[in-house]
Amino acid sequence: MDTSSYDLCSVFSKDELQRLIQGAKAHQQQQQQQKRQSRQKCARQKQPAHVSCIVSPEQRIDSLAIKYRETLRVLLQSPGQDEPQHSENANIDTPDSCDRFTRLLARISEIGDEFEIQAREELARSDQPEEHQERLVHGAWQTLVYWVFDQPMLRQVDQWMFVSASCIALMLCKIRCGQLPPDTLAKVDADVVARLQRYRQTSSDGTSTVVDICRHDDSCLGNDDLAAEISATSRFREFGSDVCSSAEKISRFVSGVSRGCQALARMNALKYTMQPVLDAVARVVDTLVQTQAGQWGSPGLSILRGIVSQTAATIDALLVHAGDQAPQTFQKTVGQFAEQQLFERFSDLRTHELFSIIIEFPSSTAAIDDLRQCVGHLDSMRRVAESLRTAVEKRLLHPGATTGDILMQYISAIRCLRLLDPSSTVLEIVAQPIRAYLRLRDDTVSSIVQDMVSEESELFEDLASGALIQDNDPEGVVYDEDYADKSWEPLPIEAKNTYQTAQRRDADVLGLLVSIYDSKDVFVREFECHLSRNLLSRQDYDASREIKQVEMMKLRFGDRALEKCEVMLKDMAESKRTDQLIAEAGRERQWDMPLHAIVVSRQFWEAAAPERFVMPREMAEMKEKYAGVYESLRPARKLEWRDSLGKVRLAVQLADRSLDIAVSPAQAAVLMAFDDGGSASLTVSELAEQLECGEEFVLPRLRFWQTQGVLREVSPNTFEPIEHREAPADYDDGSDDAVADRSGAAADMAAGDTGRVVVGGDDDEDGDESDSGEASEQAGGSSGARTETLRMHFNYIVAMLTNIGPLPLDRIHGMLGMFIPGDTTTIDELRGFLALMVREDRLELSGGMYKLK
Repeated sequence: MDTSSYDLCSVFSKDELQRLIQGAKAHQQQQQQQKRQSRQKCARQKQPAHVSCIVSPEQRIDSLAIKYRETLRVLLQSPGQDEPQHSENANIDTPDSCDRFTRLLARISEIGDEFEIQAREELARSDQPEEHQERLVHGAWQTLVYWVFDQPMLRQVDQWMFVSASCIALMLCKIRCGQLPPDTLAKVDADVVARLQRYRQTSSDGTSTVVDICRHDDSCLGNDDLAAEISATSRFREFGSDVCSSAEKISRFVSGVSRGCQALARMNALKYTMQPVLDAVARVVDTLVQTQAGQWGSPGLSILRGIVSQTAATIDALLVHAGDQAPQTFQKTVGQFAEQQLFERFSDLRTHELFSIIIEFPSSTAAIDDLRQCVGHLDSMRRVAESLRTAVEKRLLHPGATTGDILMQYISAIRCLRLLDPSSTVLEIVAQPIRAYLRLRDDTVSSIVQDMVSEESELFEDLASGALIQDNDPEGVVYDEDYADKSWEPLPIEAKNTYQTAQRRDADVLGLLVSIYDSKDVFVREFECHLSRNLLSRQDYDASREIKQVEMMKLRFGDRALEKCEVMLKDMAESKRTDQLIAEAGRERQWDMPLHAIVVSRQFWEAAAPERFVMPREMAEMKEKYAGVYESLRPARKLEWRDSLGKVRLAVQLADRSLDIAVSPAQAAVLMAFDDGGSASLTVSELAEQLECGEEFVLPRLRFWQTQGVLREVSPNTFEPIEHREAPADYDDGSDDAVADRSGAAADMAAGDTGRVVVGGDDDEDGDESDSGEASEQAGGSSGARTETLRMHFNYIVAMLTNIGPLPLDRIHGMLGMFIPGDTTTIDELRGFLALMVREDRLELSGGMYKLK
């Protein structure tokens, strides 16, 4: 701390300084008048002026002060050194230099006593009143004291008090953590102990000093980790390791500090040196507070407050009761100042760390409790809110942060800031830019819905509990002011007038997330799309998980909002029964029916654009047979196929290996064209002509099979199967099967493979209402085969994590879609596969981010 600005303006008021200046001018004029009169009288008597001059009391005191000023100048000049002891380059940074400075103060005090004795003897021969004599002596000595305590000397007082306070604080820390016995100060000088005890008795709040703590408060003893950490801090250890090594050294050190305080009191220098003392105490407090940086797991404010208050009380006692007549104007100034500094500096530290504290919540709950105490004492809630808002805008709301990360931080902020400020005023100040930024992101709603229905998410519990969510209605807000509740506290004025979140203090996290948008309908529509995708990906008609999700959504969004979802679940159940009937009819006709369909009601399901291409003969025949049986069972309906939503399981037989894979019907049609065409290679235009579609439709499907190691591009836009496995690929996911899968070619769809197709019917001729369906073909299969397919993509994932670093699930899924055109892996399938990789110890999941082991 800079101590280069100490002056009399901080000691005297403006009126007092004006009176001192006027008195000095009057005194100077009086002396000049007396000298003129003396010269005139000597001239008349024709005698030398110095022989008969009358020396006034003021002149004698001034001459004496000049003599003692020279004595003090010689004292302050360090013997045997070129620099004065109180110069700019002289530092007090060790207990030894502290002891030397104490002796210097004591010597200055002794010179002051000698000056006063001699000055009174000089004035005793004059006829001046005793009161006037005392005023002359006191004024002359104060002038000398003011000259002694110049800027370098005040800087040394600051350093001396910092070393003294640091050693006292270190003693307290060692006593707390059991490194020193409780009777450490039992051998302190009796006069020092008496002053400490007298201060405690006169203290109105019962503040304990270090002696009282050591003698009477055994509760502070024990293995205190925080106190041990403070005592090990390098800055304190540098000053106090030698002092606190034994009780005798501690006693000698405290007695020395007491003598220095006595010297300042006797020479009436406290009014000049009080500011340096306070600055030193502030630096000690700051050093103590910095030991808590990054320590959020346990409360630290209470222990720091005890150490700071006891240290300041001890210094207060040594200063206040240093003389027989204590200067009451300074009583407990150090203690009050130190406590205020502790709250301010600890609040600044935790406010600066609040963004990181929120990330670590709930393990950082203790840090939030400490900050709440500081904010309550300083009434600085608004400053904390503005600081956190600035940190959020700088560190979180930027394109580099994923929507999942932003939502995770927002959820933690909601839970954390409600502990800090139950009125939610801080939460709303911080949440405003987060909510505005999330509204600008296209995937916010989908990310929230994904978290709501995921059993591993924090929002899953909120989905099953809480009140029905209503649309935002700012004009219809009802304040939660329960006057019958004894714990009720009114909302801040700014919260009622400005912030909607503060008006809904009881809303849970999910309710606040939904309120980002003006209507809950956007979440319902997104859930409908999510449910549609999940149901269409089911291969066994098992919708038990989706039924649970729909029922939980009803609790928060209402039955009416989930009517479409009820229809989807009903379509699944009806499709299962229909599929069983068609399977029985196929067995009666001795048909091999590997096709399974989900028949959906068109107006209630997510729309899908149809794909226009010619199906391979085997697949087209299965569709015709299935549609014929269905129409015989449901005469009033006709199926309309949606091939883009289907899956086909292919058994790809190559010359030296085989591959079992589930793909879309379009991808299957492209590969099967090489088997049906009878040609070793096909161009893009030939494939487009054979499938009766555009080249832009064919090319991405060819690239897919190229990434699977089944096809290769022998010339521009010309592809052929890879019949024989070639040299090892540039990458390897560790699986022999994966290597084989990537190097084969020629596709064949086994007749016994199973598939699933979803179809729908048109209106009948009589105009009766009919279900219109979207068809999805899924050529059967097990999850194990799907896992093997994903293993082929694992090298892409490894490349992402190596080049970019840890990534969340949604980023990995999106980048896979860019690297592998036509990939149909759902985010749920990818999540399961990545979980398998974590179990196999190939990936690590931390904080929603996947990274390499």
